[in-house]
Amino acid sequence: MGPFRLELIHRQRIGDPALGLNEPSGLSLNADGTALFTVSDDTKAIFCMDLNGRVSTSESFFVNATGLEGLALSCDGRLLLAVQEETNSVVSIDLASRRELQSRPLAEMVNYASVAMHFPAQPDNKGLEGITVNSTNQHVFVVKECRPGLLIELDAACSTILSSRLLTPENGFSHPKRGTRRLDFSGLSYDSLHDSFWIASDQGQCLFHYDWTRDRVLHRLDLSLEDGGQSKRVRKAEGIAVDSKRGKVYVVSDRDAELYVFQLHG
Repeated sequence: MGPFRLELIHRQRIGDPALGLNEPSGLSLNADGTALFTVSDDTKAIFCMDLNGRVSTSESFFVNATGLEGLALSCDGRLLLAVQEETNSVVSIDLASRRELQSRPLAEMVNYASVAMHFPAQPDNKGLEGITVNSTNQHVFVVKECRPGLLIELDAACSTILSSRLLTPENGFSHPKRGTRRLDFSGLSYDSLHDSFWIASDQGQCLFHYDWTRDRVLHRLDLSLEDGGQSKRVRKAEGIAVDSKRGKVYVVSDRDAELYVFQLHG
């Protein structure tokens, strides 16, 4: 696989205090790739916006759950899946009825013992941050932020933990400007074209392109914003959605409440 590079093609402020969209922290494409869903971890709502970041109030709706972080769409397009960092739970929301169907903590899933040592008894706010669905086998993947970074594979029903991988320098998760302890993982998106994952790092201000089968990072791409000759980076990249067929990568910044659209070359 040749080298990839990202080119920023659009940026849009999406923050809207009137709507409660202050800290966008998760991102997912809809079923046909024509719109995006996002959440703001301080507001009980699912926001829907077009691919340029214009929020549609009629397509957005309130939910009961608080503190939602990552977002993903089920393979059949009927459910939105979200993670709740505080409880390390996976929340499923029916899009047709706009109702929350279930919230299941990792601790209640089969095989939790295989990952329990990585989750302290007293939550340390370093829990689940991202979620995505492998459209090939319908398995759900969630990523733990840090201490340690951990990618966990669940069955389609989110009832069983199938396997997990530590995200460490040994399999390529490192950054020249961030020590291992400071590197974190804040967003996750499955790439159906390359059968791989894109994992965002808030501290690294970059994306890791990761091959689960070979357990190694294929590329690390900086989230650069060319600005008047100065190369700035996306601050607090927390949500990522990859449309590999169209070669687009969508990223939201929690801090700046902006949507960035990148063309993926290569």
